[in-house]
Amino acid sequence: MNNSNILSIHSMLPTMAETQLVKGRTYVGIDFGTSTTVVSIATKEDGKNSIKTLPIQMTQVLEDGTIFQSEKLPSVIAWYNGRLLVGEGASNLKYSLTKGKNIWFSFKMEIGEDLGAKYYESEVGSMEGINIRNPKDCVRVFFMYLNMLIKRYCKDNGLSENIDYAVSIPASFEANQRKELMEALETNGMTVTKQSLIDEPNAAFISYVHDSEESDKPLLISPHYNSKVLVFDFGGGTCDISILEIGKSVNGLYSKNVAISKFTKLGGDDVDRFLTYKYLLPRFFEHNNVKAEDFRTKERQFIATQLYKVAERLKILICKKIATQVYKLEIPKHLKTRDDKEEISVDINIETRKGVLSQSSFYLSNKEFCEAMSVFVKNSKLATTISGQEDYNNIFMPIDSAIRKANVKKSEIDYILLIGGSAQNPFIQEAIKDYFDDAEILVPQDLQTHVSKGAAIHSLLMNGMNKCIIQPITSEPIFVITKDTTNKVLIPAGTTIPSDTVVVDDLMPTKEKQEAIELPICVGSENKMLFNLKITRDGGFPTSAQVSLAVEITADKLLLAKASCMGVNCMVEPQNPFANKELTTEERIVLRAEREANIETEKNGGVPTKNALVKLRKAYEDAGNDFRAAETLEQQNEIYPNPSDYNLIGVYYHNSGNRHKAVEFFERAIEHNPNDYWPNFNIGNTLLFQDPKRARKHLEKAYEINPSEPCVNILLGRIDKQEGKAEDAKLKLQVAFDAYERRWKTNSLNRADYGWFASVAEELGMRDKAFEIRSAKPKIEQTAYYDADNLTQTRTKALQKS
Repeated sequence: MNNSNILSIHSMLPTMAETQLVKGRTYVGIDFGTSTTVVSIATKEDGKNSIKTLPIQMTQVLEDGTIFQSEKLPSVIAWYNGRLLVGEGASNLKYSLTKGKNIWFSFKMEIGEDLGAKYYESEVGSMEGINIRNPKDCVRVFFMYLNMLIKRYCKDNGLSENIDYAVSIPASFEANQRKELMEALETNGMTVTKQSLIDEPNAAFISYVHDSEESDKPLLISPHYNSKVLVFDFGGGTCDISILEIGKSVNGLYSKNVAISKFTKLGGDDVDRFLTYKYLLPRFFEHNNVKAEDFRTKERQFIATQLYKVAERLKILICKKIATQVYKLEIPKHLKTRDDKEEISVDINIETRKGVLSQSSFYLSNKEFCEAMSVFVKNSKLATTISGQEDYNNIFMPIDSAIRKANVKKSEIDYILLIGGSAQNPFIQEAIKDYFDDAEILVPQDLQTHVSKGAAIHSLLMNGMNKCIIQPITSEPIFVITKDTTNKVLIPAGTTIPSDTVVVDDLMPTKEKQEAIELPICVGSENKMLFNLKITRDGGFPTSAQVSLAVEITADKLLLAKASCMGVNCMVEPQNPFANKELTTEERIVLRAEREANIETEKNGGVPTKNALVKLRKAYEDAGNDFRAAETLEQQNEIYPNPSDYNLIGVYYHNSGNRHKAVEFFERAIEHNPNDYWPNFNIGNTLLFQDPKRARKHLEKAYEINPSEPCVNILLGRIDKQEGKAEDAKLKLQVAFDAYERRWKTNSLNRADYGWFASVAEELGMRDKAFEIRSAKPKIEQTAYYDADNLTQTRTKALQKS
């Protein structure tokens, strides 16, 4: 075997033995996971190439006060019986406590979102030293506890309490997420350097290289071409794909990132969510003699979250059972179709508006689990969409993203390294093996402690020896929105981090005396705006003015930007956008309203104010989410009763396709006022095809109340037409058309009128008029995060680096 082709820490850092390690420090790596966190320590003796790593045992307090030790710390916080629990004790309370109120988990992927007091019901929201009101607070408290455990371990084991940390994070973590994590570390006095954060796939690769050099099967690279390694990191809340290139240079072997997948919301938690909604939740409702439609979305979601832990346990049991019969990562076909059930017994009691729902025995079959996993391992560019639920992405979406960015074929991948707790799932492993049939699949002995050991090695090399094995890169392009045909890219995807400072000095105002200059900086897409640099000046700016923009990415992947024009400067650090995903204008409107509602609810002692609910309902309406608008107005009516809202609640439910709920509220409106035109018309419209006789009764009542109203004339005209009464039908349709035409001429049509007006015009044979009406329907007023009139344009194409 040619030793020069063996990949090892030493072969990538041949001078490591001669490099002095900074003394009197302890080098710690933290794998901060969505569901589980692991901590390792790295050590090295002088004059030797070998580095030793060890996951540390962390002391945790269980819910009954028992002391428990494990190298795995669940990323869960709970407030229970007047004490704060972190780790296993908190995790055991997922069944009995309420998320956001007295238990918090899966908060890692929620940092970087500015939704105000998201946990407005928190029992420790104003408790000094804890103050949990949002995911950022959870991360701060979690690391406060973790820091205490690490220091206690160092003290008990005679290690220096001068600790240098490296923390592994998803490769697709956004700048604002990284920023909030750094702030949480610094708040707790944890020493962080410029490269203290390492992408999880990179940490995993370092760890595997380290372990393989001590095994009888070291990693080999080709002497004829640069090898490619795809790191598949599938954890509780993330599915990150990183592609590395391994090659030779005059200084020995090297590795570098060539692509990172686009952020895709996908993790083991999503499998639990699917299992819950598909199998456990329907059986839970049936067991308690209730229906899903008896509960609003938020209450259904709350009930579902109480079952996620059950789904997770059943998933793990089935995966472990199947894994014992897997051969070369292939699952025997008969296991996928068997109805064998895994069962667990656990008492679940959930308080709802319909009383306490309970169940103590749950099951899941092999066949059901196989059907569920088909959603996540299907090779498709499209997510699986199920009404009323968040989309379910599949593992090949981020894989395809990374391969396209790397500009390679899947056949060019030499190794696949599987990491993350969810990568232990045999269905995931089989799907990866089948897709990459030319690659060698690498599975570490312990998928969950693996990344922390790589982070510890990174801490030792970076903090103790000023060495870096893998140079990280940007996963998405960063650009500024301008008036040009295409936006101006500032930092391309694949740029090495830290980047040079990029200076753009060829921008200019688009009009004379432009009152302000705005430079919206985006990552990947216009729907992911990081911040908007805005410069103002008395008297405005002439078109001859030169606008200068300088941007750079720090070693911690934080984007810094500075703009200037005519001596006026604007400099910002990354500000928190409302979310880390791409957002449409309508979604931004909703998130802003949700943030304001959370803030007002917290100020009002945990009870939503009427004003907050009105704004939130309007935001849902503007975004076209009639179902959420209905539920919000229903909630408002429960807290602030107003029978006149019944009809509108019904309309929202009708528009969202929830006819059963629509009829319920139209009936309540009619009960309140039998002679109200609109609920009579609306219930007739809703029941027209389901119960024609009952529908006609209400439509005739509506016609009796207001015979000139166009909508009821249209529906009764259609009924007349079906019954062969052509002249009566035409007369009613003409009455409706004339009424709408008068509104059209006086510009008094509302949004709903346009559809009715166009349809009656079509029925009367006026197709051109119908097209004109539909084309004139007003669009939702867009809420932009910048003023397009204040954008810049390119004067020249000069782009320089400094």
